[in-house]
Amino acid sequence: MKNGAGDKVVNLSDAVISDEKITKDAWKITAFVYMAWVFDASDGQIFSLALPLIRAEFDLSLAQMGAIATMFLVGATIGSFLMPVVAEKYGRRWGMVSCVGIYSIFTGLVWFAQNAYHLIAARFATGVGTGGEWPVGAAYLSEVVPSKKRGLMMGFMQSGYPVGYFIAGGIFALFTAWKLDWRASFLVMAAPALLCFPILFWLKESPAWVENKKNKATEEQKQKGLKLNYSELFQPKWRKATILATAMHIVGGIWMWGINIWYPSAMIYDFKISTVETAFIIMLLYGVAIFGYLAAGALQDTLGRKKALALFITLAFFTIVTLNYMQTLPEVPKVWLYMTTVVLGLSLGTHSVLITYSTEIYPSHVRTLGIGFSIGVGKITAALCPTVMGVIADASSVTLALLVSSGIGWLLVPIILQGPETAGKKLEDITTS
Repeated sequence: MKNGAGDKVVNLSDAVISDEKITKDAWKITAFVYMAWVFDASDGQIFSLALPLIRAEFDLSLAQMGAIATMFLVGATIGSFLMPVVAEKYGRRWGMVSCVGIYSIFTGLVWFAQNAYHLIAARFATGVGTGGEWPVGAAYLSEVVPSKKRGLMMGFMQSGYPVGYFIAGGIFALFTAWKLDWRASFLVMAAPALLCFPILFWLKESPAWVENKKNKATEEQKQKGLKLNYSELFQPKWRKATILATAMHIVGGIWMWGINIWYPSAMIYDFKISTVETAFIIMLLYGVAIFGYLAAGALQDTLGRKKALALFITLAFFTIVTLNYMQTLPEVPKVWLYMTTVVLGLSLGTHSVLITYSTEIYPSHVRTLGIGFSIGVGKITAALCPTVMGVIADASSVTLALLVSSGIGWLLVPIILQGPETAGKKLEDITTS
């Protein structure tokens, strides 16, 4: 069957998927999905690092800084809904190319920004690309790796995020040491757009998408004109999958946003750690998270998705409980905070299970639409998290606010228990109805 750039012939008989091993084609797809994940994270982090310099050059108010950050999140939410439509209609490769191309090019265009409005426009467009990469990349990878190793490979993909944070930090630190303008960091981040060419011309299309394209030749689909719409997610057959995945991304998003935004503040305000040392603690957190994502990926294939998720999110919850206890002590040895950070970093592997499971439970013909919808709704809901947690922190402590978000995150356990176990199953054999 011919599809897209290069009209590469793709049949299910071409060994993209093997029940026993990861094929050469699957490894190639994994490598490029991983790189797209890494640079997705880098594009977001480079802005956070450069923000003080940007503020100084453009004399931005705090409100303007907030507007730029908000528009990036708005773009990411829109991308979660929009880019999966491209992936469902034109294929996973074109979906990937659209996401990587958009977030790379518009990050590079920040080089030319002359005022806050240029920054808002560029960051909004970058958000559209990064927001779409998660559902598109996750669907593509899940459809080409063996069912018995799907969790491991999805965990490997997820580990690209903290790697991206470190790459962004390295680029920014290096360019700063070389006395280069902050704009140079953004310009170099346009380079990942070059990934678009090998994605289109070297990678094979997802066999599940190709097969689904063939099956759409039915009379019913012809009458529909092959239109894609989100209403299908709420048809009786797929409604439970939509509810489960969306609920998981809502509570998971609240938990993760809580950690990302407020854990540094807990170190500074509740435990009186200096800003510099807090930076090292956060580096430790995300450095350990790389191993957490990989460990969770491997364990979810052996223990099952439900047990692995329960293990990692429960570890996260009790780590924050311990942090709250430590706050009541008259003096806390710093080594305890470092140990707590290590355990919390490992618990971030929860996200490996979350993205794996919420991707698996959708059928192939709406997989990217479904996961994009769930992520998008999760982002919209979780966007309220910083404000609510701020109120709690003002009334009590940042550590207590973290406990509230972690308690909400633990609701992942009863939610996933309502769905099927998916570990080791072929995607076509998974059903929630």
